[in-house]
Amino acid sequence: TLLPWAAGAEPGEAELAVSEANPTVSTLAHEWRTTIGARNPGFRDVRWESRRRVAVTTLDALIAEHGTPRFCKIDVEGYEAEVLAGLSTPLAGVSVEFVAGALEVAERCVTRLAALGDYRFNVIEGERRTFRWPEWHPADATLAWLAQGADGLPSGDLYARLAAPSGPPPPAPTIAEPTP
Repeated sequence: TLLPWAAGAEPGEAELAVSEANPTVSTLAHEWRTTIGARNPGFRDVRWESRRRVAVTTLDALIAEHGTPRFCKIDVEGYEAEVLAGLSTPLAGVSVEFVAGALEVAERCVTRLAALGDYRFNVIEGERRTFRWPEWHPADATLAWLAQGADGLPSGDLYARLAAPSGPPPPAPTIAEPTP
């Protein structure tokens, strides 16, 4: 379902900065937009020429109206942490984009997800289609990787999945025989 809203920490309105030449990097993240060109050469020539007021909703409100997704991809050019701030319950799977020069956004996302549930993380570099790590990492290891510069990757997607519950699996349900 395509909806005419942005997602954020709380409902309301916000200013969407639109790049006419590169519309996929349009963003609500004002500070990110004003600093990313100096911090990441891939954004040096990007310009956000126009502004539009957009309605903002939260992931919680979308879930209340449309149901809980098993997976949620968030790729909103530096506004990922604000989108996750509008989520109060864990989802089975989440991905957020990260870019060099703004790894603190990804760090805030990992911290938020860890506060919501016991997540494990993995990374896909750029537009590749394979996970970088053979094992899924806990939040603390993922935060350390980000703090150390994310192996110098220019961009990628950070995937999070809820860890399997520990202990033995729950017993299979029993079906009672009808009584005569």
